[in-house]
Amino acid sequence: MSQGLVATSEYIPKHEGLLVRVDMSDYLIDYYLHRKDFAPDTLPEHDEKLKELIACFAIHLSARTGRETHAWTVHVVSDVPYSLFVTGNTGEIDESGVAKGYIVGHVLTDHIRHTDVSSIHAQFTSRGKTYNSIVRCDSSDIAKMVEQFYAQSEQHPLRLVLSQTSDTAIGLVALPEYDEEWIASIDVESLPENQDVPRTPMRTCCFAFECDCSPEKLIPFFRTLSQQALDDLYGADEELHITCPRCGKQFGIERKVFEPEQ
Repeated sequence: MSQGLVATSEYIPKHEGLLVRVDMSDYLIDYYLHRKDFAPDTLPEHDEKLKELIACFAIHLSARTGRETHAWTVHVVSDVPYSLFVTGNTGEIDESGVAKGYIVGHVLTDHIRHTDVSSIHAQFTSRGKTYNSIVRCDSSDIAKMVEQFYAQSEQHPLRLVLSQTSDTAIGLVALPEYDEEWIASIDVESLPENQDVPRTPMRTCCFAFECDCSPEKLIPFFRTLSQQALDDLYGADEELHITCPRCGKQFGIERKVFEPEQ
């Protein structure tokens, strides 16, 4: 049975850092199958950017408390405008430090405005409250964008290494009262094998690629629209085609669903 994306974290005492290692190999099986069915026309460079964003996002979630739902919309400078969207939740963290959550993402290409500045728009919900932040970035490189987002929005450093030869990533997250000089100078790529740096295992987060979107979830919204608004949406068609912005899944809602009962 697939474990999905696995992110393991270890606490580094004295230096006050959190080492997070990500393995996407199982997760990408479901990811590729989903995108083959629902996003077959995605450009390879867009797909690569989305995978990099998911890896960074997994590190971000792994450093947060449980039961928080986060979402990032990333606008990237490009000749052909597009945006990346990713959202997820760690779920409950049990007594052994294991959590089972989800991460889902999509490449948005329809009705995206041209931008001269890359940016990350972040939102998260915790205990019924929602928080938003926007960070304009100096680069279109995903790892550098996320590091800049942390420096400005989270107000503490995050260092990222995304492997170019495997489906893995490493993150070093600075915790409160972190050792600034050590966090800035340590070789993050070799840190997992560095036996001179003591570490304490913290948690293992397993993220599935899944989305709970369905026509049934949208029908209540459409029922709030006037008959004229529904007619404008459907036009001459008997079925309205909807694309989920979270995962790209497409489904149809038949006009007759909203016809008055006889």
